[in-house]
Amino acid sequence: MRSLAQKELCRRQQARQSLLEFTRYTKPNYQVSGHHRLIASKLEAVERGEIKRLLVMAPPRHGKTELVSRRFPAWYLGRHPDRDFISASYGSELATDFGRDVRNIVASPEYSRLFPGVKLAEDSSAKDRWHVSGGGGYVAAGVGTAVTGRGAHVFSIDDPVKDRASAESEVQRKSTWDWYRSVAYTRLMPVGAIVLTLTRWHEEDLAGQILMQEAEEGGEKWDKLVLPAIAPDGTALWEERYPRGVLEQIRRTIGEYDWASLYEQRPRPIGGSFFSESSLLVDGLPVDWPLYVDTVFAVIDTAVKTGKDHSGLGVVFWGISKHQQTAFPLYLLDWDYTQLEGAFLETWLPTVFDRLEVLASTCKARLGSSGAFIEDKSSGMVLLQQGEQKGWPVHAIDSKLTAMGKAERAIDISGHVHAGEVKITEHAYRKVVTFKGVTKNHLLAQILGFRPGSADKSDLDLLDCTSYGVAIALGNSEGF
Repeated sequence: MRSLAQKELCRRQQARQSLLEFTRYTKPNYQVSGHHRLIASKLEAVERGEIKRLLVMAPPRHGKTELVSRRFPAWYLGRHPDRDFISASYGSELATDFGRDVRNIVASPEYSRLFPGVKLAEDSSAKDRWHVSGGGGYVAAGVGTAVTGRGAHVFSIDDPVKDRASAESEVQRKSTWDWYRSVAYTRLMPVGAIVLTLTRWHEEDLAGQILMQEAEEGGEKWDKLVLPAIAPDGTALWEERYPRGVLEQIRRTIGEYDWASLYEQRPRPIGGSFFSESSLLVDGLPVDWPLYVDTVFAVIDTAVKTGKDHSGLGVVFWGISKHQQTAFPLYLLDWDYTQLEGAFLETWLPTVFDRLEVLASTCKARLGSSGAFIEDKSSGMVLLQQGEQKGWPVHAIDSKLTAMGKAERAIDISGHVHAGEVKITEHAYRKVVTFKGVTKNHLLAQILGFRPGSADKSDLDLLDCTSYGVAIALGNSEGF
């Protein structure tokens, strides 16, 4: 049986090697959950030099700041006392508070036991700028302020947005983006890393700007960790602290706009949207799988060229229940969004029919699957020909529908949506995929971001699939 001294030595060794163990050692009451392990593993990869650009998006009050802005800088300097760490937040006062906290950790007896050779320099009385015995140091700065004197081996930005008013200010968003590019980025050492940790507030907040830049050709690539409060499978991110019931109460209190950005990390435009999210929900929530439907079907939008200027290949899966005793006539069951070269279409289409069979079983479709409806133009003709040759149930979408413009189609089916006849399942509501380097729920972004008369009609393939699906199931074009 190991002695207490041996156990203590083992704990110290683990704390030197692991950020989470370091956090436990220096803050014994720290409660570790699964998402903390994910964050810590990414930060450890930053320390090892394996990740140079890290973006962590997580809900408020979920423990990200303790790891990122307090424990990680101290642990990093203990392992690299000759390096420089810069930490920024939305205000100089908050950033200085972080600097004080990190400095106090470095000055603690626990830290000295772990890194006995790392001490605060004698002249390090300031909270926002101090040095350690190895020659490295720490600088705290407010977002938007000057950072002079030192470069950064790690530049950490934690919560660059203070509140909703700042997030909605175009002037403030531009100021933050300019500061990031001209101040923060230019302080990096040649091998330096950037860690951006935040709760999302707006489509064009700092994370949004970075993601848009990443999607451009030659854009800098980021390692992204997206942590919604409620996972796609419906489980709470931090069940011990914020169980599902508590989160749902928060959602009802703050409303869908703030919930989508702050807690789901998928901000949406405010106001002016043609479709309201509430029309697709029941009491503010997505619905479960329908117990019974008549049939399931898919709608495919078929652009397959690659490159950032080309549309994607979208598919939306539906369940219709006109003649069943179910609550709603049409369910949006699932969706997907990708880009494919034309040569891969032949292997992609069977996956659509496989998914339809699974959904038909899940929703107990009385008539099974009715197949896929596809635009009879462009690469859609290839899919239709392939399906007919294979004997699969493929159908060309009525030419009267395809001849309409995107806006005209969306307006044409809007009455069914506004009347609450179309509901989205929790699976489809919480699903996210990566398309053109951006990871989010592209279906909801397109539907809720649609504005008639907007000049930008690009990348609305899933909106088109939605318009077609509602028209086919509930409109006068084809029906069942």
